[in-house]
Amino acid sequence: MNHYTIALFDLDGTLSESGEGILYCVKKIFAETGRTLPDEKKLGTFIGPPMYDSLRSCGFSHEEAEDGVTIYKRNYVEKGIFMQQLYDGMLPLLKELKNSGVRLSVATTKYMPFAERIAQMLGLAPYFDFVAGATAGPERRTKAKVIRYALNHLGTDSSDRIVMIGDTKFDAEGAAKENVDFIGCLYGYGTKEEMQVYQPSAKFVSHPLELLPLITSE
Repeated sequence: MNHYTIALFDLDGTLSESGEGILYCVKKIFAETGRTLPDEKKLGTFIGPPMYDSLRSCGFSHEEAEDGVTIYKRNYVEKGIFMQQLYDGMLPLLKELKNSGVRLSVATTKYMPFAERIAQMLGLAPYFDFVAGATAGPERRTKAKVIRYALNHLGTDSSDRIVMIGDTKFDAEGAAKENVDFIGCLYGYGTKEEMQVYQPSAKFVSHPLELLPLITSE
């Protein structure tokens, strides 16, 4: 019997190495709006949370942030979405999990149509039962709401053992709010220290294949 029956995967920094494309589009927002580009440390915080929230944290008003998201989406569709690749070992991992009977879902705060397209583009679709993403509006923007959406779609019961797998504090916080276990990916864009704030007893991996025994072994 598998240790977990359901595994939810974040997308950026967990399944795919996508920072280059995201930051390319973020820089386009600042260029097109005539704003000064933040330093590299601040830019790094754009990978993970919803783009609207990141822009608001940089002083954008509600209307400006909405416009910034529109700019981001346009550039992402044109170029940014193609500037990513799966982490080494990811497809073998997903194949083993699928064959072992673990139910898999993507759970990302990336705009859902983009997440679905990426799953197809990177060959992830055959391994996942569902791809859960964020809505354009506030109704499903946080990681906790996306996790709940994924679990509602999968149809869980009291016997299910559920784990969220991600690389940032947003993934760790969302898992804590939804009371599901968490495994942190140190090969992504967050830090162990940030994730441990919300998940002090979490386990961590440095390579995708290290996830296999944590998910499948009793």
